Amino acid sequence: MNSKQTPKAQKTREHILETALGLFASQGYDETTMRDIAAAAGCSLGLAYRYFARKEEMVLELYEQCARELEEEVSKLPPGPLAGRFVSAIEADLRRISLYRTTMGALFSAGLAPNSEVAVLGDRVAGIRTRVWGIFRVVITGATDAPKPAQVTQLATLFYAVHLLIVLFWLQDRSPAQERTHELLKFGRETLGRLRPLLGLPPVAKPLARLAGIVGPMFGPVESAEDAGGGAAGEDENGSRGSVPIGAGG
Repeated sequence: MNSKQTPKAQKTREHILETALGLFASQGYDETTMRDIAAAAGCSLGLAYRYFARKEEMVLELYEQCARELEEEVSKLPPGPLAGRFVSAIEADLRRISLYRTTMGALFSAGLAPNSEVAVLGDRVAGIRTRVWGIFRVVITGATDAPKPAQVTQLATLFYAVHLLIVLFWLQDRSPAQERTHELLKFGRETLGRLRPLLGLPPVAKPLARLAGIVGPMFGPVESAEDAGGGAAGEDENGSRGSVPIGAGG
């Protein structure tokens, strides 16, 4: 959002965005046109284009909004065990985005299509991914049992990947009140809590570094995706690498 806009302009922009998200949910993303959005928002087509050149920009704005709100939630988390902080961050995220669950469901195919301009793992979303990666890095470094710095980078990459997988699971969860998602989070908290003391052991650290290295180019920070999890080069005897100097804001 342009911070230089007047309050009235910001309100108009938000109204157009909310209208668009509602239409995506009710009639589908591909089926919704800018003309539809302008008509539903009660404004001219020209005014809608003044704030958003294309409907893709509205989806990217939703992604940005979700990242900002997750950052705020994580900043409020108290120090505590790693497993608890990670699951608490996911739970807070799901509570917030529940308002847009139907909209995100409508964006599902476009968000996963590799060549889509709103692909979650696409080039246009790279900056947002880096920002969210940094947020999960803060989740880890703020834990009372945070691992060594080299492993923080690897875990941030894996935590971000797991976060996306949980959101996809939640979007498709048709159990009452998404009970299966809650069970999955409970399982994740228990499992991570049991694994945390083992993270420094070579039999666990080396596969962790390898996995983070494999998925790093896709889920790691854009500035150094090849280093996000520690590839074969530059690893020490425990399979660790130096951390990436990126903060919560990307």
